[in-house]
Amino acid sequence: MSIRNKNNEVISYIKKEYLKSENDWHLGFSGGKDSSASLKLIYSAVKELDYYHKKIYVLFCDTGVENPIISQYVYDLFDKLQKENDAENLPFTFKILKPKLNDRFFVKVIGRGYPTPTNIFRWCTKKLRVDPINNFIQSEKSSFVILGVRLNESQQRDRTINKYKLEEKFLLKQNNSVNRIIFSPILYHDLEEVWMTINSLKYPISLNAIEIRKIYKDAESDCTSIRLKNQACGSSRFGCWTCTVVRKDKSIANLISNGYDQLEEMHEFRNWIAEFRDNINYRCKYRRNGQKSLGPITLEGRKVILEKLLKIQYESNFNLIDKEEIDLIYELWEKDKKSSNYREY
Repeated sequence: MSIRNKNNEVISYIKKEYLKSENDWHLGFSGGKDSSASLKLIYSAVKELDYYHKKIYVLFCDTGVENPIISQYVYDLFDKLQKENDAENLPFTFKILKPKLNDRFFVKVIGRGYPTPTNIFRWCTKKLRVDPINNFIQSEKSSFVILGVRLNESQQRDRTINKYKLEEKFLLKQNNSVNRIIFSPILYHDLEEVWMTINSLKYPISLNAIEIRKIYKDAESDCTSIRLKNQACGSSRFGCWTCTVVRKDKSIANLISNGYDQLEEMHEFRNWIAEFRDNINYRCKYRRNGQKSLGPITLEGRKVILEKLLKIQYESNFNLIDKEEIDLIYELWEKDKKSSNYREY
């Protein structure tokens, strides 16, 4: 089947599905190629409808530690997309979500002393990416979520998709949720067809194929906010600049080599903190439950991290940590000083 016929089939399906129920739709957007192709298909289909009876929320989760090149791209893009949508009176709302203050990465690491995430202790994805979107859509009894997931990306991905596939061609159920349906308009697209979709579909005009291509050319890489099941992000994917789950952050390294020099200090910080978290001289000898074992990062260690982070923030000219996070961090330090559950030696 040609890509034109394949996309026409998907667009026809979207129009039929949109008219079925009153429930709003939610599209998880990362800025990457798959979510961009999905948005192009949804937008193109909705433009062909005669009336709109529900909203379509396009959601980007800003974890607070996003690669700043990607997050700035999405912030600028959402501003353009919302203006384009409003000019045409379409039912889209482009919304940026953030984790709760207590769940922010640096609040956890510098405020509470969490070691940065590993494959064994990956505490970040749920708190930073999944919960903000779940909290946004949980008020609905049932929901229709649009994700850019595809078959034939990997054997592990195929096993997950096949486990949750429903009888209808493009639909899947979400793990542990009987009321949430996942719709992937590009489920049967291959990589080349994804790029052909981005290039061939005119709308939305603000979603520029050349811009997306440039980002991929410079970095190569996407990390989803709403998942079928626990899925790792890393290895040649856009994600958090602080990610210590992967051994090397290839996307930032590639961006630096392609002229994004302002990321260099951040990349060095990421490599430094990956080693610092295992430095026993800055780790408590007791856990918070009283068990004698490697515990949180010590107060002294957390001060070292904060000082280094603020220095890099100044040098890079990126906003890496908000004032409200710093204020909470100081509060958490004072609580630990007074807590009987906190013991360093």
